[in-house]
Amino acid sequence: MKKQIKICALLLILFCALNSENVNAQEVYYTNDYGVQLTQEEYEFLTKMYWDGYQEIMTQEEYEEFNQSGILHGEFESKKIIDNDIITTRGAIHTTGSKSLKIAKSCTTNCKISVVLTWLKNPTIRSYDVMGAYLNGVSLKDAPITRVVSSNTTRYSDIVKKAYNGFGTSILLPGGSNVILNQDYTVSKGGTVYASYQHATENTNLATSQSYNFSLTGYGRVFAFYNSARNIYDAMNGVDISV
Repeated sequence: MKKQIKICALLLILFCALNSENVNAQEVYYTNDYGVQLTQEEYEFLTKMYWDGYQEIMTQEEYEEFNQSGILHGEFESKKIIDNDIITTRGAIHTTGSKSLKIAKSCTTNCKISVVLTWLKNPTIRSYDVMGAYLNGVSLKDAPITRVVSSNTTRYSDIVKKAYNGFGTSILLPGGSNVILNQDYTVSKGGTVYASYQHATENTNLATSQSYNFSLTGYGRVFAFYNSARNIYDAMNGVDISV
């Protein structure tokens, strides 16, 4: 009798273990080349927060940071305004004929901000572009991470110019197609983040790309370029979001 009870107990444990493995297997919706495993909920959130394809380049370190941050279940917002060429309004997404700019937030104690610039056409000029933000009533809680992805490469830039009211990163556009730039950072609550991406319309150098101050009257309501830089960058409108 005791032997039968032990056998039944072992069978029950084995059944539970197999069932648990099946449940866990079902929860894994996507695995990338770095071994990062995502549930469907995580995959869909990353598409909203970043872009559909970000999941492919996410490292294990980035996943662990994402998992620990709690932003998956934070207060999420990503407003969308899509215009064609003639822009008369501002919103969380700004689209021209050649590129699209999006801003998203997920807030817990602070707010995680993600800004994504997607080239809809391949850029002709590939020089030093600038991406950054004007911070109105909020403070930066960590260093911005700026990356550019293309069919050829994934590249990061830490060439950052900072002030009390904003920051900007200069980044050299790579070769290849399907160019996407992303910048994410954390800010405090209680104000507005204005984000901007400015494309160089002719070849320039790093020093010229940093010839700006931060101002709501600047390009994209962020970059007040001066000297020759004023005539180099394309003055694309920016996006903003309240936090």
